[in-house]
Amino acid sequence: MLSLVALAIGAFAATNIDNLFVLLAFVAEAHGSKRRVIVGQYAGSLALIAVAIGLAEMLRSLPHGYVGVLGVLPIAVGLAKAWARFGPRRASEADSADASRLAQAGSSWWTVAGVAIANGSDNIAVYVPLYAGHSRIDCVTISLVFVAMIGIWCAGAVWLVNHPLLGAPIRRYGTALLPLVLLVIGVSVIMQNDTLRVLFGI
Repeated sequence: MLSLVALAIGAFAATNIDNLFVLLAFVAEAHGSKRRVIVGQYAGSLALIAVAIGLAEMLRSLPHGYVGVLGVLPIAVGLAKAWARFGPRRASEADSADASRLAQAGSSWWTVAGVAIANGSDNIAVYVPLYAGHSRIDCVTISLVFVAMIGIWCAGAVWLVNHPLLGAPIRRYGTALLPLVLLVIGVSVIMQNDTLRVLFGI
């Protein structure tokens, strides 16, 4: 159980590091009224979770070992994140500019939800194999962890707005660890489903 909870926390954190800084911008812009930002973040994140669960259910008809092939998705996302983090700086600068532009679009709840969904391709790529590779009871636990993490993310954003100096080290070390966390999740999905044995007899 603890390992499953840790895996779910890692999956959420790894796919929402970038969204945290967009959320910070929304919270800072909201000033005294942050309820709409929190509602919007929950709405967008829950929509992504629902889509991931739906896709995972569609994939349960695949033979057991073949579901693990989906572990390639978080691995690919992790490699892409590593390239963006450690490769040419133009890519990360462009991402930061896009995030800032989106954050400045407004602070209504549906704007926040829309940004969370638009920025959720990584979430879908990681959540789908995670859900598909576990039993439905485990998926309930994963979903509860995700819901709790959304609240922690919102609370963390509110707290960090009041302590802006802490944002810099989080951005620096969080994005550096992100690719590694995604790679671990991808390998975990592949190993838990005996995919190597099914495909290659290993």
